Amino acid sequence: MSLELLQAYQQAAQASIDQAQCLPLAAYHDQHVYDEEAQHIFHNDWVFICAEAKLQNPGDYLALDLAGEPIAIIRGQDAQLRALSNICRHRGTPLLDQGYGRIEKNIVCPYHAWTFGDNGQFKGAPMTGEVKIDKAKHCLPQFALECWNGLVFINLSEQQGEAQSRAFRERIKGLDDYLGHFELQRFNQCYQLPTEHWHANWKLAVENGIESYHLFKVHKETLETQTPTKQAYYVAGSSEWTLTGGKMKDNRGKIMKWLSGSYPEVYDHYLLLFLPPSFVGIITYEGFDWIQILPVDGEHCQVIPGGLSEHKITDFSSEEFQFTNAFLTEDKVICERVQRGIHARKSQGGKLVSMEKILVDFHQYLASRLFGTQPDAFEESEHAKLFYNK
Repeated sequence: MSLELLQAYQQAAQASIDQAQCLPLAAYHDQHVYDEEAQHIFHNDWVFICAEAKLQNPGDYLALDLAGEPIAIIRGQDAQLRALSNICRHRGTPLLDQGYGRIEKNIVCPYHAWTFGDNGQFKGAPMTGEVKIDKAKHCLPQFALECWNGLVFINLSEQQGEAQSRAFRERIKGLDDYLGHFELQRFNQCYQLPTEHWHANWKLAVENGIESYHLFKVHKETLETQTPTKQAYYVAGSSEWTLTGGKMKDNRGKIMKWLSGSYPEVYDHYLLLFLPPSFVGIITYEGFDWIQILPVDGEHCQVIPGGLSEHKITDFSSEEFQFTNAFLTEDKVICERVQRGIHARKSQGGKLVSMEKILVDFHQYLASRLFGTQPDAFEESEHAKLFYNK
């Protein structure tokens, strides 16, 4: 069954928009499919981890599991960010507690106190007797790390050095040409909301996060009132990244419009940035917000909301965050409902519509990483000229 499923997965994922169908429903819960995605995507490609602003000071760290692989992002005493294995080289103990934290200088294993520097170098172990430990052979594995517009990405593959840096630059090539009007460098204050745990496959959560087709129905009282489905459009993209956008409703009164004066038309629009496999960002002139989606297993994922703004955010009970919590709750409910449905054996998905072009880009990303297929060429719509700022 798994081989047949993978073949059906490949056929559906590599299709262009005119032939595009929903992925096979079993691909959203089959454990063998999940294992292939963990290995070939999350353990072998660039994945968003956190905002650089969350790790500003020497000793700041974030420890997490990336598709089952324990890692730690640490700001060293030399001010460098590094991605290290979070497993002790002695007997496999997780070193740092999960989440954000701070170390003074060294990483000390809670089991036998083996000690590592914040650069991953093995420093020593207590009471080893006459046994000599080769320090060079007991350092923590280090992974490739790159930063872009305040965001931290890592790659767990074996390839390191300049080759990986070139690969990352190639992934985001051309993207900044559409973002200049928003002046992302203004946003240096980071916030992060609590991690949500969804009973939904990670791909399902990603697809829900990137397409605007469902807003009028699922988010009738929330997102649809601000970013209507009918005002959404495709901007530019391919399997490597995609931008969609839309015009936001202007709910200001006449007096406020008069006081606000005129400003560039682009500020009445938002951009949705999708960097596969798991970063979904919304860019407006007011800020850069996102959700990060990390797989747990074939049927569960973590959804982590966060963002960058010009001003430090301390009040998470504000109307703005109540609005965010409301539409995320709506998303969770619908995704978990779909997750129940994809176990059907007598049914299958159907045709994707024009507004789901971004799903085609995502599916072709999956096909390229899992099966080595050739995706469609980069595409740009007439809406791109509103944002283009080369």
